[in-house]
Amino acid sequence: MWTFKLPTEVRFGPGTSGELPGLTARFGGRPVLITDRGLAGLPFFLRIADLLEPVAVFAEVEPNPTVTNVDELCRLLRREKADVAVAVGGGSAMDCAKAAACLARSSESSVRAFHTGGLPLPLEHLPVVAVPTTAGTGAEVTPFSVLDDREKGVKGPLAGPALYPTLAVIDPRLTHSMPRYVTVCTGLDALCHAIEGYWSKHHQPICDLLAVEAARLVFRDLETACRVPEDAPAREGMAYAALLAGAAFQLPKNGMVHACSFPLSNRYHLAHGAACAFTLEFAIRHNTPALDGRMERFAAACGFDSVAAMIGRITALKQLGGLPCTLDEAGVPAEDVPAVIAESFHPLMQNNPAPVAPADLARMYNELAGDS
Repeated sequence: MWTFKLPTEVRFGPGTSGELPGLTARFGGRPVLITDRGLAGLPFFLRIADLLEPVAVFAEVEPNPTVTNVDELCRLLRREKADVAVAVGGGSAMDCAKAAACLARSSESSVRAFHTGGLPLPLEHLPVVAVPTTAGTGAEVTPFSVLDDREKGVKGPLAGPALYPTLAVIDPRLTHSMPRYVTVCTGLDALCHAIEGYWSKHHQPICDLLAVEAARLVFRDLETACRVPEDAPAREGMAYAALLAGAAFQLPKNGMVHACSFPLSNRYHLAHGAACAFTLEFAIRHNTPALDGRMERFAAACGFDSVAAMIGRITALKQLGGLPCTLDEAGVPAEDVPAVIAESFHPLMQNNPAPVAPADLARMYNELAGDS
């Protein structure tokens, strides 16, 4: 028995960001536009802001969004009496907007009450229109918001139905300006979502289909998108892959790759996609024997004659993007490894198909240090 749902409406295609005035008007006439400082001055963002004028803008989202970012955005949403939050950017902007949209309709003053304070997320929330400018996070169709609480030293996800965006507007043209490193980071994040949704203990048939197709598109289009950034079919394929991968893992949820990513991002400020990709090859080798041939079928559907060949391709893509492949490249001192291992046992680890023990992660980090 299984259940599938995806309550987010999706509007996909080149030029769809030009439709934002009509799309946001469904929810009222007081939008707030959310992004990060790096995007706030770019031509495409300024065009969107002009389209939605008059509009309040929040451009303080950090690369790994914080509890403070969410609280500040919530105060702006309340002050402006906003009726819709429009998030333009990568997963950070969308995650910040989703969490703030929930907080804004609650009686709490800080999202910390839900993130680490034990309170359940409210069901009521401001509508969120998600406009991704990267191709990877899938945050436009997922009920998660990953936040960093620097005061408490905790990085982890919020999860709940209220975090689904109301509408996703996916315009692949907005991804053309991504530099190579960001293209590969986000593209491999999508691949991790696809693979982890596929092998999660809670995987189910529709999500499996979405996962396989998402991974196939990543392997087909990611290198081209890196080498020829203006290649419209490759960028469209990657935007579609990210959407499918988000839909593929949003119900089954992730496993060891994402669990291990949290201390890597929290301690060493690795980009989320780089932190996930860092352990992906080991995780595939670790989990494949527990999957009764499913991983071999996954690799074949992606065009590989073996799982090993697929792993080799992942490593090549990481190298193409300049992502870290060793402890030294990731900035992880060998003496920190025991603490990183201890911090990797997030509840997501329970979704993994093969059991994971500290000794398994010690072996993984020995390999990443270049030791056999």
